[in-house]
Amino acid sequence: MKKFKRVFVPFVVFSLLVAPMSVLTPASAESIQEIAETEEVVDFENLPIQLAEGVTLEELAEAINEPRILESKNVTIIESSTADEVIGERQMVFSPNAAPVAKEDDSKFDFGVFTYDEAAEADEANEVDESDMNQVRASKPMSGYPRPVGVFFDHFMTADWAGGDIYSNVKVSAVIGSVSSVSATHSITRSVTKDGKYRVERTNKPYWRLPYVNLTQDRVRANAETYWWSGEFTGTVTFQSGNSAPINTLKEVKSILTNNKGEIYPDYVDPQSNIKLIKPDADMVRQKRERDSGYRKDFERRYVGYFGQPQYFAWDDVEIHHMIPLEYYGENDFDNLIPLLKKDRKNDYILPHREVTEWWESYRKN
Repeated sequence: MKKFKRVFVPFVVFSLLVAPMSVLTPASAESIQEIAETEEVVDFENLPIQLAEGVTLEELAEAINEPRILESKNVTIIESSTADEVIGERQMVFSPNAAPVAKEDDSKFDFGVFTYDEAAEADEANEVDESDMNQVRASKPMSGYPRPVGVFFDHFMTADWAGGDIYSNVKVSAVIGSVSSVSATHSITRSVTKDGKYRVERTNKPYWRLPYVNLTQDRVRANAETYWWSGEFTGTVTFQSGNSAPINTLKEVKSILTNNKGEIYPDYVDPQSNIKLIKPDADMVRQKRERDSGYRKDFERRYVGYFGQPQYFAWDDVEIHHMIPLEYYGENDFDNLIPLLKKDRKNDYILPHREVTEWWESYRKN
């Protein structure tokens, strides 16, 4: 029974991580247990796998908790036909000396299905005596036995501020084995806080026959407003055997914050101190707070005390920016301040102050 455990334990572990699924009928479970006594039943070496460009087999194996797919010699890398239109996305800037700052998860496996599919001919295998099993395996090594199958999707948010649109995008990033179709509901959602409850704004219902890596994708559009935006993707994957399984959320789904023009709020950290630009809620009300006369000198003193003299800018080249503006009752305290580049100054490390202040000009309609 030790070999049997090696075949099925990864599937059991994965099932506990995502929503329960079942593609095996009780009537066939006993016969499949007998067949699974040999590792040749699951032919990982010849398992067909498609991966999107930039996705590694190791990443996929880790995502599904199945290291045996690394044995596959039938892996195809599918190049992207068009560049992703990630308009306005800003990467954080780090210096070589800065301590690491946690980034948002950029996994290519945000949604997906992975299971061991039972072929339609399994009943034929049920009738074969154990003494004849070797002959059956030789003539039909994969027919009637559980086979690894799955399909995985990458989710990303984009914005087009020229058109005033926000998009939730889902693209097929990996296919394992034989997948027949995907029937899904794809929604763009919004919330006033990043971790709050997201409300569905608009929905598509894509149906894909033979989903293909990098070419099979769907996007849902919404009119730009000041909100946190994300997406939902639910549905069913059908395998070529006729069995099916639900699509599960595997990773943290992407979200972005935009203003009324559809401009994405900058994603930035100071390269020396690792002070991270605070991203606000989308429902703040105007309430003016007065500016403290000594806030800048106090910030400079504490910055140098904590992090040393600035190595990536001169004090004369930066504004000391209130991350939550005084207009929305932001505080003058150190924790609400960050150095940003003055207008007409050039610096490859420091975010220009005007990019943040211009974003706030279209924060809300009130």
